[in-house]
Amino acid sequence: MGKRRATLIISLALIVLSSSQAFAHFPWINTDGYTHHSGGTPHISIGWGHRYPLGRFLRQEDLENMSLRGPGGYEISLKASNSMEFEPEEALSTPGTYTVAAQRKTGFYTKTTEGGKRQSKEGLSNVLHCSRSHMTMKALLTVGETEEAEALNTTPVGHPLEIIPQASPASLRAGDYFPVLLLLYGKPYQGKLFATYMGFSTEKDVFAYTAKTDKKGMGKIRILQPGVWLIKAEYQEPYSDQQVCDVESFSATLTLEIQ
Repeated sequence: MGKRRATLIISLALIVLSSSQAFAHFPWINTDGYTHHSGGTPHISIGWGHRYPLGRFLRQEDLENMSLRGPGGYEISLKASNSMEFEPEEALSTPGTYTVAAQRKTGFYTKTTEGGKRQSKEGLSNVLHCSRSHMTMKALLTVGETEEAEALNTTPVGHPLEIIPQASPASLRAGDYFPVLLLLYGKPYQGKLFATYMGFSTEKDVFAYTAKTDKKGMGKIRILQPGVWLIKAEYQEPYSDQQVCDVESFSATLTLEIQ
């Protein structure tokens, strides 16, 4: 009887873990235009929710490590135009593909029978599940209208879980495959990729395409139609101290536009 009860408890715990990962909120980068003429100044915001592109917005105080890198790897400073919007301090003049990157501030979230708490499970009673979340996001901005717009810097920005494009959006059309590299702690990671495009669905956690990366971390997303796309990856591992929290969870998103 003891073994059966232990097995039941473990099974229930796994269900909680899997459901918490499947239905976790995730952030993504929005912009008023992913494709710009030379000299453009994009306005950037961070979406937050389950129903891309619908949801709420993250505020400046929720974010850290925001950056904008040009095709040659040089960095352009971003400034806040208000509590939820950002823009580069200079126009994007060099043709090529620019990378916007950001992180949501890492933090604990614990579900209890009395509701959710933004803390570890230490000192709490009736705990159902605790996670410490690392949520990162990137977006690709294309500047220029010639083959120069295809210039792409594939250097990782250093996120714990990171999707790295292996082709510029300017070089792709509907029907093509978009190759990406998935890294976990800077090393190739074999896992799932979920992708969708703006307008595909407003249902929770519904994606238009699913792919897997290989042992080298390489995967391909079929571009089903032109438009703004979001690619998402997730990973979970046990938290180092189970008295403090249950899992360490990671998510990464990449948004881009295919003409």
